[in-house]
Amino acid sequence: MKQTGESSQLLEDFSLESVPLNQRKTWLNLAVIWIGIAVVMSAIFRGMMIGLGLGKISSVVLSYVLGEIILIVMMGLMGYIGAKTGFSTPLIANYSFGRIGAILISLSIAFSLIGWFGVQAALFARTIQFYFGTHFSLPLFSFLCGILMMIPAIFGIRGLSALSWIASPFMILIFIWGIIKVGFHFLPSETLVTLASNHQPDPYPITLGAAASIVAGGFIVGAITSADIFRYARPRSKDIFLAATTAMIVSAFLHLVGSVLAMNTGVYHERLPELIIDNQYLGLGFIGFIVLLLAQWTTNDSNLYSSVLALNNIFRMKRWKITIGAGVFASLFAALGILERLELFLIILTVSIGPIGGIFICDYYILRRLQKQNFRERTISKVNYKALGVYLVSFLIGWTTSGHPFTIKIFPFSVFAFNGIISSIILYYAVMKIFPKKE
Repeated sequence: MKQTGESSQLLEDFSLESVPLNQRKTWLNLAVIWIGIAVVMSAIFRGMMIGLGLGKISSVVLSYVLGEIILIVMMGLMGYIGAKTGFSTPLIANYSFGRIGAILISLSIAFSLIGWFGVQAALFARTIQFYFGTHFSLPLFSFLCGILMMIPAIFGIRGLSALSWIASPFMILIFIWGIIKVGFHFLPSETLVTLASNHQPDPYPITLGAAASIVAGGFIVGAITSADIFRYARPRSKDIFLAATTAMIVSAFLHLVGSVLAMNTGVYHERLPELIIDNQYLGLGFIGFIVLLLAQWTTNDSNLYSSVLALNNIFRMKRWKITIGAGVFASLFAALGILERLELFLIILTVSIGPIGGIFICDYYILRRLQKQNFRERTISKVNYKALGVYLVSFLIGWTTSGHPFTIKIFPFSVFAFNGIISSIILYYAVMKIFPKKE
């Protein structure tokens, strides 16, 4: 019986209760976890887009600083809520949005992960196609690669995820070597901006605010759901912000690598396999090919598995059935060209998920509603229409100021990732004060 109890505790993730204080970990343990999450190919993509779009390394670095500050603040504030309460993001969402409203969180997480699966599947197809010089229809081949990458997750085989600890260091070494090889000799700024403007179907961001928002959008889901990991932290704000800052510094470095490579060569993000493999650029050949495939597959294995966990909170079905449905849907995204439309995808993530964190922050730090509750079932409403209404308005504010249809020229509102978040905090506070909840 003792052995069974120990095994149960080992597998327990406290998904429906607060993490006990004796299970909490040091900030360094959690920083290592966050660094592993931050080391992804998408950071290179974003760096390449921003490098071409801004054209000047000083502007590029400043965009990283602005975007990462937004992420560090959101991660720190959300992480402290998780550490203080010990609760996961879905439990926190249940109280702020209500049980039905919290479905929004699960859908947002699932959508973002399915989108990233489509991005990686499309790049996987391009990597194979370029290395072997095949001429398959790229949309069809991207769809088939997505189906292939889905298979391990159907059977619950997550062993590939463990290989990410092998793939990630090699990926970092490859890109460090790439910077050393190409150096800091950039194409003229006018040439880079022209290339960015001519990218199809979506031009790259060419304003500082848009670039900073793209940086924030790439990790916004991780920042808003950081309570899931930081609930295992000791409730000390200094430790949480230190872990968040460490991870974001690593993320900023990967962005910088992508920018340097793109600004040196003028290569678009979807041509990353060519940049790594071809002798004209880094010339890593078979080694680069294998590391790219391994990094993409391990990341996508995790993407699909996590999206299925989120969807399982909504659709009470067998996990393997949800996995197939999500995998096919994500593969369709790959076939429809989500890799080429990465800028639009990042904008949608930024403006749709940021306001969720704003409402959490207002509930905990300003209204202090979350601090007064023990998250028992009787304290959770069916749906908080005020929170959902504020979320919708804040989403529209973020979207309309993201260049769809206009761009604000005044800092900090030119950073449209900021607009949706700050709007949700202000509007939610006003609505909850004007229309207080009746007991």
